[in-house]
Amino acid sequence: MKRLCYYVCAEAIAWLPLLANAQSHDLSYQVILESKGQYDDLAKGAFSATSRLYPIVSLKSDIGELSNSLQVEGSLINYNFEKDSTGFSFQELYTRFSWKGRHHWAVGKKRLDWGSGMLWNPTNFYIQKDPFRTQNRLEGIFLLSYTYLFNTGSLELYVFPEKELEDFSYSLKYNYTGERVDLSLSFLSYRKHQQLGYDISYGGDLFIAYSEGVFRNYSKSYRVGEEGELIAPENRSSKFYTEMVNGISVSFNAYLGVRVECRFREDYLSRKEVNNYKKYMPLNGIIYDPISVGKCNLFASAEIKDLYDRFNFQLRSFFDVNSNQLVIAPLFVWKVNNFQVELSSMIFNKSLGDFHTQTSILLSCHF
Repeated sequence: MKRLCYYVCAEAIAWLPLLANAQSHDLSYQVILESKGQYDDLAKGAFSATSRLYPIVSLKSDIGELSNSLQVEGSLINYNFEKDSTGFSFQELYTRFSWKGRHHWAVGKKRLDWGSGMLWNPTNFYIQKDPFRTQNRLEGIFLLSYTYLFNTGSLELYVFPEKELEDFSYSLKYNYTGERVDLSLSFLSYRKHQQLGYDISYGGDLFIAYSEGVFRNYSKSYRVGEEGELIAPENRSSKFYTEMVNGISVSFNAYLGVRVECRFREDYLSRKEVNNYKKYMPLNGIIYDPISVGKCNLFASAEIKDLYDRFNFQLRSFFDVNSNQLVIAPLFVWKVNNFQVELSSMIFNKSLGDFHTQTSILLSCHF
């Protein structure tokens, strides 16, 4: 907490002289409230409810050819059925400086939006989306970054500090933007871990095809032996593994669209390992994933909405080719002005060897 207070004070002190000499400045704010109720027929407490409040403040100023921006986003969460369960944290808290429109520096806690995948982003080492609700406001990571803009792309350098110097990680990323093609190449180093990544997409407003993947010399998955024993990721071979996501998004008209995405992870379970994994459940339940424990899994969705996007209905499905896990997840969203209602359900089959459901309703408003 002291470290956080020092950082907030340092940000405020750094901004005082900038505001005093600014030729122009702009202040904007937004508050988002989300309340969610959920029923899970497998949970001990079948009903759960949470409320989240996101206060967001943006401050921008210009001094000649130097532009400055401050982004603050907090998260106040309360677990409604539990006492003394309210907590506060910063989702984002960073400062960005821009000079002549080409040089950009950022320092602080910031989200990384790497990757063109709808659900999964293997190139993003630090931050992963929730595949059941990709619009969740994710927590950023503390970083130092420099970006240089070219006419058709950019070069980005990142440093991710930790408490110990040997735990620092570094990344270099090149982005190219064309008329219909976007391409990025990335390299990340963390201790003995290295990762090479690529991300390419092609299309426009009605059609997008993309491929995103990494080659890494570390594993993110347990291995299951013949007797059901688990081999931890850090004890697996340090050879290079491949993880790849390919997908397409098609809008037939203003009312109807489909999305398909396929993910392959070389270091995850084969069909034989899945059988051993299930045989020794629940002892090896530590590697349980409700969507997929296998190497290859598929996602598909169909969306119907009205012309003004006041409501839309999505029928989403997840299928694991190796374990035959199947998830059907219908979603209905209704919007009016600054108010939104989401009703969703997830129907799991062969996930834990049985069939179960999870249903939730989420109310959100912003002003």
